[in-house]
Formats: sequence, C-alpha cells, structure tokens
Amino acid sequence: MRRVFVWSLAVVIIVVAGGWGVLTLRAHAIFGTKITEGEPAVRVGPGDRFSLAVPDRGASVGDSWSATVTPAGVLAAEGNRKVMSNFWDRVLGPEAGGGGGTRYFTYTAEARGTARVTLANCFQGCRDDYSRGISRSVTWTVTVG
Repeated sequence: MRRVFVWSLAVVIIVVAGGWGVLTLRAHAIFGTKITEGEPAVRVGPGDRFSLAVPDRGASVGDSWSATVTPAGVLAAEGNRKVMSNFWDRVLGPEAGGGGGTRYFTYTAEARGTARVTLANCFQGCRDDYSRGISRSVTWTVTVG
C-alpha cells in the first residue's frame, strides 16, 4: 500500500512539474523576455522576441494603452496582450468593472540599430484636465546589436 502511495505521489509531482514547464515555455514563446518599466534601456539580439510591460487597470476603468516606435524598421510589433493579475480572472474572466493586470507589448528585433518605444496611456480618452493629468507614458530605448 505504501509503495502505491509513493508511486502515485511521484506521478503527481512529475505531471505538475511537466505542466508548469509547458506553461513556462508557452509564455516565453508568446512574450519572449519580459521587460518592465525599471529597465528603460534594453539590449537585444537580432531576431529576439521581447515584451514591454505596463500595469493596466482595464478598459472599464479607463486605461487605453498605445505604442509608438521610432524609427521604423528596427523592431516589428507582434501585438499586445493583457494578463490578468489574479488566477480567477485569468480562468473565468474579470467581473464587471474589474480586470486589472499587466499589458505586454511584444516586439521582434528585426535590424541592428536603436529604437525608442513609447507606451502611452490616455486615461479615459484624455477628455478633461483630470484624465489628462493622470495619463502617462513610458519610454524605452532598445538597442539591437
């Protein structure tokens, strides 16, 4: 009986570890290296995939992030994706009025050079002095070489 328990426990541990590994590899394939606001200067190699991360409280609150890359041709935009901050929101989706998390803008380094990437949050459409006052932007300098 004890031997069956030990083998069952070993199988569970292997399955959980394997699942975790698959999820980690999948996240890296989607996002590449994740870079936060604390790293404003980044060096990547040609062909590298990376994502720039910013906090996103959700569209229902009024966050609306956009990206600008200059000059063109150094980086290829691969899209952006929001990852919810808690497990239940990831599985079930956010409740009405909720949905905070991290937004990842993903790029692939195409050519050697330096590009500036600015992510801007025009909070609630920048419709008045208040929303313009709490809107913000973050800029990264990305060197491909």
